[in-house]
Amino acid sequence: MATKPPEFKRDIPPTQPARGFQGRSVGAVLGKIVAPTMRKRGFREIDILAHWPNIVGEHIAALSCPERISRRGADGAVLLVRVEGAMALEVQHMSPLILERLNQHYGAGSIAKLSIIQGPLPLAPPQKKNRAPDADELAEAEKALVGLPSGRLKQALARLGARIARREKTDG
Repeated sequence: MATKPPEFKRDIPPTQPARGFQGRSVGAVLGKIVAPTMRKRGFREIDILAHWPNIVGEHIAALSCPERISRRGADGAVLLVRVEGAMALEVQHMSPLILERLNQHYGAGSIAKLSIIQGPLPLAPPQKKNRAPDADELAEAEKALVGLPSGRLKQALARLGARIARREKTDG
């Protein structure tokens, strides 16, 4: 029985990738995904959420979050802001300045009034504080890996061990 030579192993031509599929970054499609939810809350774009710290300042942005924009007749729009705890009083006193900054950013008369709700803010993503382990920490962690052969696995385990040891020192 004769077998085909290796160059004729496959008689079917290779297929092309599906038409219309190209990889896209998340940032390119995020606006389309989030748009319906944002429109329900009165935001035309995610822009106000992204630029909130630049508009009101880092101090106020850390304790407040824009919730909704309601459009009320000829007076203009009302921005509803959720503020954490006792900071609501300070934000209320600073509301003319915040309104001025918002209208500078989005155009005169964009936001007519600021409405403040006191309550807890949504949880923010945790801040990364992990720095790479230094040489001393790595050397200490490698002592526990004496029987392991040198290589990428040993290096990765040493880095992991050094970070765990650092966390135990700060927590304990």
